[in-house]
Amino acid sequence: MRLSALPLALLAVCAFVPIPASAQSVDDLVAKHVAARGGLTALRAITSTTATGKMRVPGFDAVLAYKAYAARPGSARIEVSIQGLTAIQAYDGTTGWQIQPFQGRKDPEKVGADDAKSLEEAADFEDALVDYRAKGNVVDYLGTEDVDGAPAYALRAKLKNGDEQIYYLDPDAMLTIRIVTKQVVRGAESQNVADYGDYEKVAGVWFPFEISTGPKGSSARTLITLDTLTANAPVPASLFAFPQGH
Repeated sequence: MRLSALPLALLAVCAFVPIPASAQSVDDLVAKHVAARGGLTALRAITSTTATGKMRVPGFDAVLAYKAYAARPGSARIEVSIQGLTAIQAYDGTTGWQIQPFQGRKDPEKVGADDAKSLEEAADFEDALVDYRAKGNVVDYLGTEDVDGAPAYALRAKLKNGDEQIYYLDPDAMLTIRIVTKQVVRGAESQNVADYGDYEKVAGVWFPFEISTGPKGSSARTLITLDTLTANAPVPASLFAFPQGH
């Protein structure tokens, strides 16, 4: 399944046809979104994900190898490799850490709570809308907003960790096409935009296989393209834990 652009003629018509906001509620929209992802039963049946692919960074000509792991109840690990060097960022549900050889730091080092927030969010492969009350999130419906010339439902999720994410849902597919994340790191506010596409079904659940990210207002974008995504493969807890002896 690919969320492709609408034909121009149809897009022009859609621009003047508002999506009915009456009778829409947060729970209505979240329920439709959960059903579109594959349903709560299928989502909860996934205990881990392992993804491989490629990463293209703005201003850098070479293509980097990308690998990401996530596991319940809240662990994540991201690896980016090139020419024998591998950068790692990981979170074990409590502690975040990293190895940054491209910056000359080859030993693992722990990161602060603010820096670990993005990894904590990456560990939630369901997304912040699914079971949002149980996760301690607060979700508001902001109405419809324009995303690249087409209307989308906008849902703001205030996360338990203090970050704020605005989810933009395709009104037909009810899948996420954009998330704008606002967070405060060491006293400074930042906003990041992530666009999602090229959805494929894995273990009964739709996952995006293309993710484009960058600071809000910037044309510089990092592109992640997945080749594979596997659900429920064994992932040892040691993969997320801070390496012993450091």
